[in-house]
Amino acid sequence: MQSLSFLGGGIVAEALMKGILSKGLYKPEQILVSDPLESRREHLARTYEVGVTSNNLDCLAAEAVLFAIKPAQLGTVLSEVKGQWSKSVLALTVVAGARLEQFGNALGQGVPVIRAMPNTPCIIGQGIAAITGNEWVDAAHLGRAREIFSAVGKVLELPEDYFDAVTGLSGSGPAYIALIIEGLIEAGVHQGLPRRISRELVCQTMVGTSLLVQQSGAHPAELKDQVVTPAGTTAAGLQVLEEAALRATLCLAVSAATKRSKSLGAKRSS
Repeated sequence: MQSLSFLGGGIVAEALMKGILSKGLYKPEQILVSDPLESRREHLARTYEVGVTSNNLDCLAAEAVLFAIKPAQLGTVLSEVKGQWSKSVLALTVVAGARLEQFGNALGQGVPVIRAMPNTPCIIGQGIAAITGNEWVDAAHLGRAREIFSAVGKVLELPEDYFDAVTGLSGSGPAYIALIIEGLIEAGVHQGLPRRISRELVCQTMVGTSLLVQQSGAHPAELKDQVVTPAGTTAAGLQVLEEAALRATLCLAVSAATKRSKSLGAKRSS
C-alpha cells in the first residue's frame, strides 16, 4: 500500500493533504504527519483523520516523505534523519532555498530527492509548483510528485537553476499581488466607495484580468491597450503608474527576492 509522510504539518502541508485526500490519491490511513505542536497534531487528526506523531523518525517507514518545515529547522531535521533513510524512500521538499545537493549530502548517495516550489494559492487548489529531481529520480518518482502537487494546482518541471527565480516570482508573487490588491482597495475607498464594494470590484477585476491574459493568449500590452482611449481615464491612470516606475519596481522586487533565495541556498550548502 502506498504511503506518504509529512515532516511538518503547517499551512502548505495541510493544503497538500487536503488536495490529495480530496482527489483520492491517498486514504487518511496512508498518511502520517509529524509536528512538534500538539494543537497542530490534534487539528490535523480531527480534520483529516490522518495519523500524527511528534517523532520525525516514525515517518521514515513511508514510501515517500515530504519535508514541509521552516528553512531554519531544516539542518536540525536532516541531522536527525541522517543515517536512517532508506534508498527506496522518495524524499520530497518544499523548503524554500534548500537545494537538492543539501538533501543528497544528508540523506546519502542513491536517495531520490524531488524539490518543489509551490505557492500559497495552493491552499484553495489554485497554486502553481515547479518541481525538479536529482540524478536518482526516475519517471515514476516524477509522476508521483506531479500527482501530489497537481492536487493543489498546476505543475511545471524545471531545471533547479531556475528555482531561485521561481521563488522570487511565483513563490513570493502572492505577496506582491496582495499588496497591489490592498492598495487598489484603499484607492477605491479614498474615492468614496464602501470598503466591501471596493474589495469585490478589485478582487474580481484581478481574477478576470488574469484569466483573460491566460485564456486569450494575447500579450498583456495588447489587452491593456484595449482598455485605453486617447486622453481617457485609463490613460490618465497609467501615466501616473509609469511615472512612478511600477514595472521597474516590480522587477526590482523579484530581483531582490531571487538574490535572497540564492544567498539562503548558498548558506545552507556551505
